[in-house]
Amino acid sequence: MTVRDASFAQVFAQFMRDTGRWRDCEPDALLARWSGFVESCIRGYKGDAEDYFNDLTARDGLERAMRESALAHFPELDDLRRAVLEIDEEFRRILRTDAFPRAPMDEWWNRGIVSYAGARLVEELSQTYGINIDLV
Repeated sequence: MTVRDASFAQVFAQFMRDTGRWRDCEPDALLARWSGFVESCIRGYKGDAEDYFNDLTARDGLERAMRESALAHFPELDDLRRAVLEIDEEFRRILRTDAFPRAPMDEWWNRGIVSYAGARLVEELSQTYGINIDLV
């Protein structure tokens, strides 16, 4: 099978696996992971810092895919990009920007932190990073 014969989902999933992602490699699964993470943040993220930063990798993967030239010719990439931007808009509403200023400027989701969360994340951010956010 050549790239020309492959479906968007197949090429996307292979690209994700090639970048080291081992789960949620298909476009719908990765988009659902990002959406679910953002929804949990809106409700007040209940996990700890390790879980939070691990969950952010869904957005990292989506960004890499949206910039990947091997995917650029698929019209489905435009649909994915629109869906990601809609979810991003929701996430930005609850994000405290520039909490981690050493992260690259174009990775705004990694530079910021949610404004509020459950006790575990609130406590760990304060103890480990000296960042204070509101408790839900």
